[in-house]
Amino acid sequence: MPEYSSVKVFTRLLKYLVRGRGLLFTLAIILVVLMSYANGIVPILVRRAIDSGVIPGNLDTAVYYGLLIIGATLLAGILSFTSRYILTKLAQETVYQLRMDAFLSIQRQSMDFFDNTLVGQLISRVTNDAERISRFISFRLRMLVYSLFLIAISIYYMYSMSPELTLIAAGAIVAVVFVMTRYGNLVRPVYDEIRHQTGVLAGIVTSSIAGIKTVKSLAIEDTIYSRFTSENDKYYDYSLKASKLSALYGNSPFLITGAAMSGMLYFGGQAIISGVLTVGSLIAFLTYMLTLTWPLVALGFSIGDIQRAVAASKRIFDIIDSKPRVREDPDAIELREVKGEIVFDNVWFEYRPGKPVLRGLSFRVEPGEKVAIVGPPGSGKSTILKLLLRFYDFQDGKILLDGIDIRRIKIDSLRRNIGYVPQEPFIFNRSIRENIALGNPDASMEEVVEAARIAKIHDFIESLPRGYDTLVGERGVTLSGGQRQRLAIARALVAKPKILLLDDPASNLDAETEKRLVEDLKKILEDRTAIIITQRPSLLKLVDRIVVVVDGRVVEEGTLDELLARRGVFYRLYSEGWG
Repeated sequence: MPEYSSVKVFTRLLKYLVRGRGLLFTLAIILVVLMSYANGIVPILVRRAIDSGVIPGNLDTAVYYGLLIIGATLLAGILSFTSRYILTKLAQETVYQLRMDAFLSIQRQSMDFFDNTLVGQLISRVTNDAERISRFISFRLRMLVYSLFLIAISIYYMYSMSPELTLIAAGAIVAVVFVMTRYGNLVRPVYDEIRHQTGVLAGIVTSSIAGIKTVKSLAIEDTIYSRFTSENDKYYDYSLKASKLSALYGNSPFLITGAAMSGMLYFGGQAIISGVLTVGSLIAFLTYMLTLTWPLVALGFSIGDIQRAVAASKRIFDIIDSKPRVREDPDAIELREVKGEIVFDNVWFEYRPGKPVLRGLSFRVEPGEKVAIVGPPGSGKSTILKLLLRFYDFQDGKILLDGIDIRRIKIDSLRRNIGYVPQEPFIFNRSIRENIALGNPDASMEEVVEAARIAKIHDFIESLPRGYDTLVGERGVTLSGGQRQRLAIARALVAKPKILLLDDPASNLDAETEKRLVEDLKKILEDRTAIIITQRPSLLKLVDRIVVVVDGRVVEEGTLDELLARRGVFYRLYSEGWG
């Protein structure tokens, strides 16, 4: 993943912002500049209204400048609305594209990416960081440009009226920007901690609710409550610290501008008495200070917000630029008429360098053959299925499908021809029909029903009030373990794969449900090549051959009767309850 400097990150963000929208962005900046000028000349118009109209008693002149002030204010309001609307629209379009690119990159990542990245971090980057960028473009960037030009215009006109009083104004401007920049630098890390603690608290609540059966069965409510209390105390402390900083620094700009205005009244009054300064000019100076107060505060925050926007952009670009380790060959082929022959030839694989999981593993599965892979926990059984699906790429050896190296097959084509049922299938909070059709989004209702019939879950679905349109809840909470497993099988079957991979399908089932599933699997596995990871004796009766894996190597192969008669590794594992 390339490292980018802050300048390059900011430049890249601007490229996203102006991509195909350069003229609109330029128009928005011009409108902001014109808005700052419209607001910047108001104090000058006030000066002229007083010096040329009010003091000499010239009512027509006073009304004329009064109307100009109204016109300038109205124009500034129109320019503000228009520029804000345009920049908000540009911000949403920019963030929309950033989110799309980031999510697409996440979808394309191989499994090792998710092994090493917290889900909460990914969600935060795609949502919170993107929203931070949106706020910066739509508000902070606008206020930064507005403040800089308004300050420049104000200093220009103030200097033309009185260089001496301008020094007081300039000192106040520098002081406010310095104080607010310091306040921003102090309070931002605190707010970051508050946001982090919000995520922590949400995580505790979410996990405890999702696992409420486990919580209650283990009677650990007090433990969870204690942990929540500890994290909630941290949230309280950070919130209190933020409030203290806000109370300490919040009124500083008004105190500084108030002190500056007092100095202007004193020295300006002397200048008026000596005839050097007009009354209108002094009022214009005071008006400028009042006008500049909020832009100065915004400028102080904007300086720090540039850094935050750059940091947020970098985190999103890190996702966008992440390259999956499992990559598709440019000349990869599409599978045609899969027979189902699978060969693992001297395959070596490690999740972490120096710690191999598979050590020269070799075995063959003939087309239409049913093979069980057994072995003690941690021997690499499930890894075999993940490598066949190219969730990961092996370091050495070959895996062949119908004689073709799977690295030469298009990944989508490979996975479309393999039905995979994991040990704990994930059921989405959608309707039953949608959950089954995930295996083939183009599947018709007839194909969904057919898959459900084969998986022996159709009758149960039909018994529900809304049938296939029934929502199953988060993670399929309304379904039993056996129903979730059958739903996952139907999902795998709806694509009509020639190869079926089952990762310990009976691990979470009771004895009666397991018995029914084994009976139904006999028909499900017909005319298909199947690999079943299992330690259940009942499932071993379904297969033609058993492959025994220990420490990432095949140590025995044969039928159930052959392996039991051999009284070797399999016999010992079988007798001892699989280690």
